[in-house]
Amino acid sequence: MKKMYKFSGLFALLLVFILSGTVLASGKKPSEERLYVYSDSSVYKTMLGVKHEFKGAFSTKGVARAKALEKLGLIKTEKVEEFNISAPPSSKCGDGYCQGFESILSCPSDCGGDEEDPVLTREYYPSDQYPWGIEMVNGGSGGDNVVVAILDTGIDKSHLDLKYIDCFETLDNSVGMVCDAGNGHGTHVAGTVLAMGGDDGLGIYGVAPQADLMVGKVLYDDGTGWGDDLVVAIYEAVDRGANIISMSLGSVVSTQATQDAVRYANDNDVLVIAASGNYGDNIETINYPAAYKEVVAVGAIDANKNVTSFSIPGSIDDQNDEIISDGEIEFAAPGYNVYSTFLGGRYAYGSGTSMATPHISGLAAKLWQGNGSFTRSYLRDLAVDISDTGYDIYTGYGMPVAPVFTCADNEINCGGVCKVPACSSDLTCDDGDSATIDTCVNPGTCEASCQNSTQVAVCGNRTCDPGETWSTCPRDCKK
Repeated sequence: MKKMYKFSGLFALLLVFILSGTVLASGKKPSEERLYVYSDSSVYKTMLGVKHEFKGAFSTKGVARAKALEKLGLIKTEKVEEFNISAPPSSKCGDGYCQGFESILSCPSDCGGDEEDPVLTREYYPSDQYPWGIEMVNGGSGGDNVVVAILDTGIDKSHLDLKYIDCFETLDNSVGMVCDAGNGHGTHVAGTVLAMGGDDGLGIYGVAPQADLMVGKVLYDDGTGWGDDLVVAIYEAVDRGANIISMSLGSVVSTQATQDAVRYANDNDVLVIAASGNYGDNIETINYPAAYKEVVAVGAIDANKNVTSFSIPGSIDDQNDEIISDGEIEFAAPGYNVYSTFLGGRYAYGSGTSMATPHISGLAAKLWQGNGSFTRSYLRDLAVDISDTGYDIYTGYGMPVAPVFTCADNEINCGGVCKVPACSSDLTCDDGDSATIDTCVNPGTCEASCQNSTQVAVCGNRTCDPGETWSTCPRDCKK
């Protein structure tokens, strides 16, 4: 859950969701009622109309007909919940913070900016390449071959520090705008997980910069969304190959459809991580989906490892520290004045449990143990107690911290794994054949490799090599 953003220095401007004069169709959540219908019947799907379809259920806008069928005992329905990234009520237009539900249109005093398209050149540089939160959890490297799906407001797809391998959207949207962000929340979250410094190495770094980013736009640009859009995205992320699903959003309502979706992820060895939520807007208890025991719930701490005033604690402590129950916090992570990527190729500060969640998602990628269950247990083993002794409702097991690897003199740290480079010079690639030359590519690095040998001219090897003639090597070449 997001609290607020504050820009740094001269870059205190928000790139708005006006691209080439076109406002995204996904800018604002439509005001409509939707129902989950728990039935696989094609008859009811035809009768009611299908918005989204998932295992054993579908969502519909045919509310009146669905309720009538339920009264007859023919189907079971449930109201589709609403999700958001709301800020505390103390935050308001004019306070100098561009919040998730604000834009240049709704609050120009906080979100003022230009209307130019993002550029693919390095115009902005971060003031800190390794923010305090990344350093606190020993992040900044690793994550190779681990796919993190961030279900949020989309990302700035032109940001030089973010690269994605897959992108999908579950909202009604205009053609050609898939996953584009008119809200900086998703971009900020993504940067904390896996910002990779840009091709020039001058950008910002996330916890696991070598991880792969999957983007799922499930919230409108006003920071709100419908539960069925999120539910179908969870199924989609799993089926597309995500290892980790990160959700910095929440709802006060629990539904069978959402819990079924996170259970589907668990059953497929996918680790699901979500924000516990922020106090405010009558939200006083841990949000869903974080409240489900199948989900890793994350609270927020500041740079002094104190629990922030806005972080919602777990609803219960079942007194059994061996397991997590519904409503319990699992971890706490940096969530105050977190510096990360933002719209328009820029960088910004943000606070909230939304900002804490990607630190844990990044650690899960950096320390991936082959499946979600093993990784979750490993994070728990690495958790450092930071509040009341032992498990507590504010920080759970504490804050996981990645081990600091010390490698031998002939080894280097490759994403948390000590390896001996394949070669350190052309000499270490030499296969001993006098008729070949071997080349060491990227010597002494994690990417070091020996290129295949190329034949060179050697007089006397009974072969007329390129460059040899009868006059220079009569033994090999004919006159």
